[in-house]
Amino acid sequence: RHCHGTNIFFNFKSWNPRNSKRYREDVVQPGEVGGNCDELRVDVLKRNLNERGYLRSWADELKHFESSPTFSIDYDHCDVIFERPTIVMKLDAAVNMYHHFCDFVNLYASQHINGSFSRKLDVVWWDTFSGGFVDALFGDTWKAFTDSKPVELTALAGRRVCFKNALFPLLARQRFGLYYNMPLEEGCSGSGLMHAFAHHILYRLNIAQEGPLLDRVRLTILTRSTHFRRILNLDEVSHILLPMIGM
Repeated sequence: RHCHGTNIFFNFKSWNPRNSKRYREDVVQPGEVGGNCDELRVDVLKRNLNERGYLRSWADELKHFESSPTFSIDYDHCDVIFERPTIVMKLDAAVNMYHHFCDFVNLYASQHINGSFSRKLDVVWWDTFSGGFVDALFGDTWKAFTDSKPVELTALAGRRVCFKNALFPLLARQRFGLYYNMPLEEGCSGSGLMHAFAHHILYRLNIAQEGPLLDRVRLTILTRSTHFRRILNLDEVSHILLPMIGM
């Protein structure tokens, strides 16, 4: 679920992004991922393949990992070298805040696990769709995590890509994870993670928050355009709420 690697490679020679669909789990084939390891614990690798799924684990991307004694980080073995620490992200849908911010929350939690919050790093969007990952609505949020523009996986197709320091963070729909498949645990309440995440994003993006205001209640109504999630009487509700004192 949360992986960290140094001096590793992915060879995308067999992946043709043309007409490629989203959420593919077969992009990496045998011989296309690895590194030069002092010791490769294949038994440990296999034990960690029990949870599969594009947005649940990194099993399908790392299951073919092997050690190559002749590999080194240089342009004899790599077409692209990421020199800086790099976050490799598989992403949920960017069409609404609920879906996409489970990416950012898990990335923030992963930074706590990793013990590093520097923005001097690169981000690779691991999205297998031929059109790439479009983040028109919430793209500015990446500026809270990196000082550079994220790199599309489609831009790396057919190339040998090497990472000197790579982080594969917690994913949006992991089992018992945050927050898509999060269970209700008895006695677990009052966590400061979401509160800290909210303040972290506001601070990093230099967003000033006007409020809360004394003796006033701030009410936000979220309405959806989908057929079964619309508020049919939104105008009526707004008409009743707006004149209320202290609202």
